[in-house]
Amino acid sequence: MGTLYKIFREISATKEETNDENDALIDEVKNTMRQLKDAEMYFQSVTDPDLIDQAIYNIESLRKKYTYLLKKAKENGVNFDNFNSLIS
Repeated sequence: MGTLYKIFREISATKEETNDENDALIDEVKNTMRQLKDAEMYFQSVTDPDLIDQAIYNIESLRKKYTYLLKKAKENGVNFDNFNSLIS
């Protein structure tokens, strides 16, 4: 009975770690989405050519990060079916 208890406890601990990791990943996706929205607004507001270039690089960088995070989330089995909840 003791061995079975240990196994269940280890499984439970693993699930909690996975949930914590997935929660952190979801938070990072949300944060990146906000940053991307802000970067796009910034791009719309700048007029200096150097700042336009910087804004474009920033947007592209955030898009790459967003793509990476979505791939990582998919690997972890995180489901983003309800995208509207992420945007708010």
